[in-house]
Amino acid sequence: MGFPPLLSFTILVSKYSDKMMKDSAITKYLSRIKINNCHTDLLGLTALQELHTINIPFENLDIIVGRKIDLNHDHLFKKIISQKRGGYCFELNILYAELLKSLGFSTKPILCRVWLSNPKNIPPRTHLAHLVDLEGRTYITDVGFGGLISRVPLDINVSTPVNDQVGMVRILPFADQQFMIQRLVEQVWMDQYSFEKVIISEEDIEVSNYYMSSHPKSHFYYHRFVGRNTADGRIGLFNNKMSIRKGIKVFDKKRVDYGQEWIETIKREFLINLDFSKKELKLLFEEKEHLI
Repeated sequence: MGFPPLLSFTILVSKYSDKMMKDSAITKYLSRIKINNCHTDLLGLTALQELHTINIPFENLDIIVGRKIDLNHDHLFKKIISQKRGGYCFELNILYAELLKSLGFSTKPILCRVWLSNPKNIPPRTHLAHLVDLEGRTYITDVGFGGLISRVPLDINVSTPVNDQVGMVRILPFADQQFMIQRLVEQVWMDQYSFEKVIISEEDIEVSNYYMSSHPKSHFYYHRFVGRNTADGRIGLFNNKMSIRKGIKVFDKKRVDYGQEWIETIKREFLINLDFSKKELKLLFEEKEHLI
């Protein structure tokens, strides 16, 4: 029996995209990303994406200490909004999509293949982002990518390069219902990630989240990733190596020793308040044996 053809993306994933926030939760969320209110237009979506990536960091530290990555709304809201933690793509973008929907935006989840470092083989679909239908156009919006992805929503049907305040980005169609996001780095267009405009299920999201948070082949399983955008660049911490960018260019690097200095750095630079036990803090700085 043959497989059905790829379908145009016309439905939502109910479990993660249909949750509606109460007004009090919306107010608390908007306060967390330092925005008072916004309209359901492109300017509003742009402001939400930019301020989200500045005020809520990308981080995978729960994975390092062995915590299960729970995608339940109440857990995500408590962790990211109330406890002022960050998260990785599945956590950040699921909660962000719930905010968008509650504000009146129409969102559709997509799973993406990450092409950083020029992988030799086709990478799996392990990154979550969302499409937003707005004013007759379709935009991709993403607040959970750990790399130099666009700081602004991109119209998936426009290939003209866009200045996102720190550099040039573009989105290109390269096959039927498939698109690639690229960033201009030292005059070379570098692939960031690709996606297909097709239906995905909540199980697709769960499987990808489980793989990325628990499988020994996942880079998140071994390495500590922390990062957030700044007004004019980005700061990132990969294990104990911190980089500071203006635009997309690194202008400063420093080593951050594991222990109290590391904890103070992520609190000061990345706005993260850790809630780890003594046992978890010990696991945070232990090097895992590579199983694969």
